[in-house]
Formats: sequence, structure tokens, C-alpha cells
Amino acid sequence: MKKNRVKIFVMRSLLFAILFFFATPASSHEIKPAIVDLIISDGIASIDFKINAEQVLANVDASIYQDTNDSPQAELYDQFRAKSEEDLKNDIQQNWNLFQEQISLKGIDESSRLDLIDISTDPVVNIELPRDTNLSTQIALNENSFTVQFKNTFGPVVIRQFEDFEKENMIYSSYLQPGQESEELSVNSASSVGQIIIEYLILGMEHIVPKGLDHILFIFGVFFFAVKLKPLIWQVTMFTFAHSLTLILASLKLVFIPASIIEPLIALSIGYVALENIFQSNNNKFRSRQYVIRYIVIFLFGLIHGLGFAFVLEDIGLPTGQLILSLLSFNIGVEIAQIGLVVLAFMIMYWPSQQAWYRKLIQIPFSLLIGLVGIYWFFSVSFFNNWF
Repeated sequence: MKKNRVKIFVMRSLLFAILFFFATPASSHEIKPAIVDLIISDGIASIDFKINAEQVLANVDASIYQDTNDSPQAELYDQFRAKSEEDLKNDIQQNWNLFQEQISLKGIDESSRLDLIDISTDPVVNIELPRDTNLSTQIALNENSFTVQFKNTFGPVVIRQFEDFEKENMIYSSYLQPGQESEELSVNSASSVGQIIIEYLILGMEHIVPKGLDHILFIFGVFFFAVKLKPLIWQVTMFTFAHSLTLILASLKLVFIPASIIEPLIALSIGYVALENIFQSNNNKFRSRQYVIRYIVIFLFGLIHGLGFAFVLEDIGLPTGQLILSLLSFNIGVEIAQIGLVVLAFMIMYWPSQQAWYRKLIQIPFSLLIGLVGIYWFFSVSFFNNWF
């Protein structure tokens, strides 16, 4: 009896700890990778930045903090975030040297300076949400090639080089870790096949672990339906096939549904699959029918999650000449991360799942936790516009 009480106490403590962690909205202050677009023409490099300007102005170290709330400069960041468009533009102009210090262009005459051409930023709608600032800059080139390196504190960067100012033909892309130097860039830059495979594979994996908390919880919600190989494999297969389908269709611009619709549906899918685990029937007569319905539901939700994955690639972009290769690499990266989570969960939960107390102490409480978080996120993104 005493041992059971200890087990229950430990399980409840763990549940509350996880609930506190996951239920805290993160993306309202999440630092996303900066997007840097490059066009080289007539000896001029035009460089467009899509960044979180408040993060730079507040000197938040994006190589350490993924959420500005965790930074010692959180209060200063919030002050900048609350400023109007015009006030923020003035701050950028007055502190342009601070922005110039973030980037090092090696192979270009040191006397050349990065000239600020234009600033545009999103209006203040909800200060709890991050906003993008677009900086258009130019620099004169005195060499045929150069490399780009950003300060470690600037965080991760996606570099995309386009053939012309229409930005329809992407000839090069690279994902730079904080402080990483790019390959040599020139008019004839092009990403190698190996580079594309590795970079988009990593991007796919990182979108699940550690950045995709919503998708992680969905996978765990699927897992707790039954710790048995056959239903587990069927569910994962249905989910994989479905999200791969819509990811490809959306990335090829054959399907489009706004994020304002997809994000609440993703949150709702988490709540549904988790809560269904609690109310599943133990009657063998209805069990097989319940499995079939579950597989269909997972497939439908997989279609929704695939559209969510596509939003990531929409920001990062896909090299025009290697569209299918980069898309497949990203998708495989997602699958590797998902399968890794399922295998890890199976290894941890297999023995407990064979015990009489498993459903009471683990399956139901954890499914309830995941379900409540999903419902909480649904109302947050639907009514409070506070999606993480």
C-alpha cells in the first residue's frame, strides 16, 4: 500500500511538472531564425533581412535563449516590442551600427559599408506576439565572391540567394548555426546535393525536436492509445502518409489553408487523440472497429499537421533547382525525429504497460494531461492569439 502511494505521488508530481512546462505559451516570445535574402547584380549585393529587430536592440543572445522571456534582457525586449512602427524604425536608424556589427562580410573591402535602404515592420497588434522587421540593404562588391558570418548572439540564420529581384528562382540556400560562416557566395552560387540533403534533413529533425512541442505531444497522444506494435505501427504509418501528402502539396503551392485555421486544428487534434485514449472501450467486441476509426482519425489529423509543417518551409524556402530533393530531405528528417520519439517512448513504457496499474497511473493521467494542454492551446490560439 505504501509503495502504491509513493508511485501515485511521484506520478502526480511528474504530471504537474510537465503540465507547467508545456502549458506555458512559448512562441509569443520565441526567437525564430533570421531570413537573409541575397541578390547579386552589377557589382552590388542587395541583402534583405527578415529579423526580430527587438532582439537585436535589446541584445538578447539568440544562441542561448530561444524565448526572450528567459533572457536577462526580457524587460528591455518587451519595451521595444511595445513601440510603434515609427518609433521602432527610428531606433533601428539611430542604432544602425549595432545591426552592422551583427554581420561580417569576408572578401569585401573593409571600407565598404552596408547601406540601409529601407525599413518596414509589422504594426503593433498584440505585443505578446513577435513581429517581423524587414531591412533592405546594399553593399558594393570589389571581389567576385565573399562569405557571410553573423555574430554568435544573432542566432541561427537562413541564407537564400535568388537569381533576380523577383525572387522566383532560388539558386542557393543554407542554414547557418549561430556564429557559423557561410560558403563562398557569388553570382554563380549553387547548393550542392549533399549540402541540401544534410541541411534540410537537420531542419526537419529540429522542427520536431526540440522546436515542435505541438507535434511531440500529438505523437505521445497517439502512443498512449495502445503500447502494442500493430496499432502503433498502423497509427504512425497513417500519420506519416497523410502529413507527407499535404506537406508536398502545400510546398508545391497546390494547396493552401491559412495558419489561422490550421494552428487551432493542430491544437484540437492533440486534445482529441489524447482524450480518446481515456474513453476507449475495453470490450473486445468493439475493439477492432475502434482501431479502424482511430486510424482514419489519425490520417485526417495527419493531413492537418502536414500543412503545419509546410509553414516552416514557406519561411525558409526551397531551392528552385532542387525542389523535390530538399522537400524529401525535410520530410525524412521529420520522420527520423518522430520514429525516434516513438521508439524511445516504447522502450520506456513497455514494461509499465504490462502491469495492472499502467492504465490507472500512466495511460489515463498522461493522456488527460496531453488532452488538457491541447485544449488550452486551442482556446489560446483561437481566442487569445497566443500560439506557441
